[in-house]
Amino acid sequence: MSAIVVPLLPSAGVLAHLGAFVRSLFSRRLLRSLVGVETVILAGRVYAVRPVPLSVARDLVPAIVRCSQAFVRVDLAEALYDDLVKALALGLGVSIREIGSLSVSLWDLAPVIDLIARVNGLQTAEAGTAEMGKLLAALTQTGTNSTPGSSVPPAGAGSTLTNA
Repeated sequence: MSAIVVPLLPSAGVLAHLGAFVRSLFSRRLLRSLVGVETVILAGRVYAVRPVPLSVARDLVPAIVRCSQAFVRVDLAEALYDDLVKALALGLGVSIREIGSLSVSLWDLAPVIDLIARVNGLQTAEAGTAEMGKLLAALTQTGTNSTPGSSVPPAGAGSTLTNA
């Protein structure tokens, strides 16, 4: 369980980089005290990623789903930024203003959203994996495991198929 580290953008400036470096030195104590807890380091600040209460999950889960869909479609609309900031703020337990002030790359935040989703019990699936194939097969299956699907017509003599 290593921490996800999201560095500052190079254009953030020397003072921002110096501040992030100093914060990272002091936050190592916090990181060590959170052994066993998933953590994220954003611009030198350490955030613990813990499951959220249901009242928070009510807003968090839809924001994560919309972010994930927008990342997959590479839809860089304003709604993505709004949902991203909301999901990070709710998932990390910080204010929207604090998340909005970070100078980090949008694409570096995708693993953070994934981690927040996993910690809060959302299933993740990657395209092309065997798990996705099993999931699709289970969703399209008719019948039961012991009997063939009812939508498959019988073949051979006595079948109801006609070539009209």
